[in-house]
Amino acid sequence: MRKRAAILTVLALALAGCVPEQPRPINSLAFERRPPLPGQPGYLETIYQIYQGVNYVSPTAGFLVSNIGDLCFQGALVPGFPAELIANNFWCISPFNVDRVEAIENNVTYIDQVRLWCRLGAAQCAYKVGYPNIMDHLWAANSITAETVPFLRQRDAIEYLIYLMGGNVSRDVAAR
Repeated sequence: MRKRAAILTVLALALAGCVPEQPRPINSLAFERRPPLPGQPGYLETIYQIYQGVNYVSPTAGFLVSNIGDLCFQGALVPGFPAELIANNFWCISPFNVDRVEAIENNVTYIDQVRLWCRLGAAQCAYKVGYPNIMDHLWAANSITAETVPFLRQRDAIEYLIYLMGGNVSRDVAAR
């Protein structure tokens, strides 16, 4: 009887390893690696703040943390010249591959932006998820640019979210 129980236990454990792990939900708390700093918003509040900033500029734009833990911007600007907006697609980047977050003041359209740059060792770490488009052939890039309001607070919120998720962002003192 004990031998049969032991065999069934080993078999159950082996089969449990074959069952694929259930995907985490979008904006899952499982990706929060550090507790919020005193007086600062929490993980979900920070995600919502970033979402509000990009959604304010365009109702088709959005922001979320994907089910694999990447920062994803819907309606981000496609890199290239001229910059192109494909609203149905998401541009995503791992918080561990972000080197710096840049606030960009736009004196032409007056819609300011934030840009997340890939680390030097992880070039082309930003990737697109979505539908193929004849005009858009780019599926990987070294940065993601999103239009947002207020762009300085959004830059700080993105850096703080990366901190909460366990990543580290370089501080470019000259750009501040």
